Amino acid sequence: MKQPLRMGLYILLVVFMLLTFYAIFNAGNPNSLFRVLIADPPYDIALTVGLSLVVALLVILLSSGKQQSELEHLLELNKEHIRELRHKGKSEESIADSFLDSLQAKKGFLYALARRRVLRYLGRIE
Repeated sequence: MKQPLRMGLYILLVVFMLLTFYAIFNAGNPNSLFRVLIADPPYDIALTVGLSLVVALLVILLSSGKQQSELEHLLELNKEHIRELRHKGKSEESIADSFLDSLQAKKGFLYALARRRVLRYLGRIE
């Protein structure tokens, strides 16, 4: 992700976090600043949940790009070893599994995501 876009996303994250913080502590308050947008206080909880989901999505978006870059960097450093393993007849799946095992990645949902990224990057290495 390019630096100006990343900085813009961080600014958006801070803005939405502040709005979420305000919404949490002013839910149901008849004098809340959100009365300009939402006249009925019972909808404050829905607004707070919506803002929280936006914050969560921004955090996931910002953190996923960094993890992918680190994985690609590590695989780039091991490109020659990967070529040797391919020459020996190892499959892409076994190379990905051995790579993640050497990183001591724990099995589970995050392991499956990392494995998929590793396999995608291995497909780009000739």
